[in-house]
Amino acid sequence: MDTYVGEISAAAFQPEVLRTVRCPCCESEQVSVSFQKGGVDYYACRSCRLTFVFPWPDDRTLQNHYDDYGRRYYSLDGLKDFLLSSKHYYRELALLLRTTRPGTLLDVGCSVGGFVRAAAERGYTAEGIDISPSSVAVGQRVGVNVRAGDFLSSSFANKFDVITMWATLEHLPGPNRYIARARELLRPGGVLLASVPNYRGITQRLIGARDRYVCLDHLNYWTARGFPAYLRRFDFDVLGVVTYGFNPITLVNDWRGRRQPCDCEQMAVEQKSSASWKDTWIVHIHRVVEKLLNLGSLGDSVAVAGRLRD
Repeated sequence: MDTYVGEISAAAFQPEVLRTVRCPCCESEQVSVSFQKGGVDYYACRSCRLTFVFPWPDDRTLQNHYDDYGRRYYSLDGLKDFLLSSKHYYRELALLLRTTRPGTLLDVGCSVGGFVRAAAERGYTAEGIDISPSSVAVGQRVGVNVRAGDFLSSSFANKFDVITMWATLEHLPGPNRYIARARELLRPGGVLLASVPNYRGITQRLIGARDRYVCLDHLNYWTARGFPAYLRRFDFDVLGVVTYGFNPITLVNDWRGRRQPCDCEQMAVEQKSSASWKDTWIVHIHRVVEKLLNLGSLGDSVAVAGRLRD
């Protein structure tokens, strides 16, 4: 699951040699620089409308970066319970239960394994994989079926009925490889569920690049229309699309330019505070607002369920 902690250094994005810039999704060369932030170019594809960072950091940089998250953030006392709680995944669970039946499930980019645990509690034979050993260790210590490894090269005993990628694809250079690998590992008629930030969500529409989630952690930016279209290219029939997520406090702070790089301890305080109000009447108002935003596809994240064609 994606949570803002910090950013990869801009130095990791410097190209060793000049290369032709192609869209990482449709491979079109009809791209141009849209804006710069943090010393890095953000390109817009005129063919599929993806916005993306180029060049990308290398695999070792990404591995070290997300393992550092596991050590400095996901392992903090007071935060692990929140990240392992079903409350953190109620939106994803709603889409899962609406579009699938219990079966074998693999969560890619599982972090500590909170969604794996939540799916198992609802009758799925669930497991997870993540590139961060330190994040995975948090879940393993409480008995969650997760492991550290590279999804592209790891072997699995059997194919799956469901594969999930929650807030994962935006972090990945060459996302096509991961969707193609998911297609290989799904049984005929299997379902892929994935979410990414919505680049035409309410926060983006109001403050654009000032949004803290337009950052070097995120390499790819889809819209609520573009993301389902992207999955259709890989032989997935879309079963459902939903947008969700809106934090007015974060939006106002970013609009005022008050966003500061969050250290892990401060992030833990914010997440614990968020967990506490989810048990109050405020959560009901927030969910109503999210439903209203979804009517216009304006939630800050977009999630899609797609069934692999037989």
